[in-house]
Amino acid sequence: MNADTALEPGPSRMRILLITDTLAPAYGWGTYSIGLIRALRRQGLDFRLLSPRGLCQAEDLAELPDHGTVTSFVSETRRLPKLALVNAPRIWRALRDCDIVHCLTEPYAIPAALATFAARGKPLLVTLHGTYAVRPFTRWQERPWYELAYRRATRLFPVSPFTESLLPARFRGAKTMVVPEGVEAERFSNVSEATGDKVLPARPFLLSVGPVKRRKGHRATIEAFAKVHAARPDVDYWIAGGTDDPTLLRQLEARIEELGLDKAVRFLGRVSDAELVTLYRQCSVFWLLPIDDGLQFEAFGLVYWEANASGKPVIGSLGSGAVDAIEHGTNGYLVAPDDFDGAARAALELLNNPARADAMGEAGRARVRPWDEAAGLLMQHYRSLTGGAARAGLPVTPAASG
Repeated sequence: MNADTALEPGPSRMRILLITDTLAPAYGWGTYSIGLIRALRRQGLDFRLLSPRGLCQAEDLAELPDHGTVTSFVSETRRLPKLALVNAPRIWRALRDCDIVHCLTEPYAIPAALATFAARGKPLLVTLHGTYAVRPFTRWQERPWYELAYRRATRLFPVSPFTESLLPARFRGAKTMVVPEGVEAERFSNVSEATGDKVLPARPFLLSVGPVKRRKGHRATIEAFAKVHAARPDVDYWIAGGTDDPTLLRQLEARIEELGLDKAVRFLGRVSDAELVTLYRQCSVFWLLPIDDGLQFEAFGLVYWEANASGKPVIGSLGSGAVDAIEHGTNGYLVAPDDFDGAARAALELLNNPARADAMGEAGRARVRPWDEAAGLLMQHYRSLTGGAARAGLPVTPAASG
């Protein structure tokens, strides 16, 4: 399609129904949805939002006048039949004056698929993150529901080539197009956003950000840090994130004591947005070595880009979405998730060579993509499916090819 080609205007303005789960930055889904929805607002999108209203921690989104509610898959309606039964009617009602429904988190594609059947086949778009995009196809109880949703979907948007590569082959086709995540680059690069009153490190430190759960790979970083600390006893290791698995936390704390690292490793728990910016800016190196634990995997690793946006080099693991966020040797290093020696060598290389670390951090700043870029790609898809550019009063651009 030529960029100058005008699409025929329809009888009404292009309007999109967006559906997501808990709008809280403590959850990966929440961070994604908050960043993307804000970017879509900046691009002038007319939309209606459905999310668990009582679990929305983003004040600007909670105050939207056209913000309805669905039950939360994360904390309220975990079973798919109930999720579909409770929410399909709500989605159908919300969809009546919308052109497209876009599920920003995968489970809602199931009730949305049922709703679009009743809504005369309006287009269904689904963002695919990671575990809940792929693993249901290995479980007989969940597979039929996801087959229904993905077959009904007009387009599927994996957040990374890594996620796309793990989809069943039948869904890796013309309607599946990668739309990467984004980062609020200005927030992480802006010195005024950092607050040093609560985070005042006396020593250099390595940083990990993410809830304490097995797939985040904290076991690996702790083992690797023991080797780093042996060579550089002046360096500490800080871990920011909530405790999703108290049993694992106790196991990690016991191992830290066995290794004699109890004075060098700190679990910070959940931190505020301002404190997170400060942590990124003050750390020496960011690392996270996620694993596929057989149940969950890391689909992209937005935290690597947040650290890069703060000018910091990063270390991630192969066999995870980190491979799409990190270009080995440019903005960071990639190692096997169980290669403790390799991770330690990478960390020491950056700790002992500040010029190299600074260069990788600057390369990372150039590599990260803003949320507005992801929103722009999605706007192109919306227009191509609705002919809504003229209706929305927005310039017409070619649809993204993926």
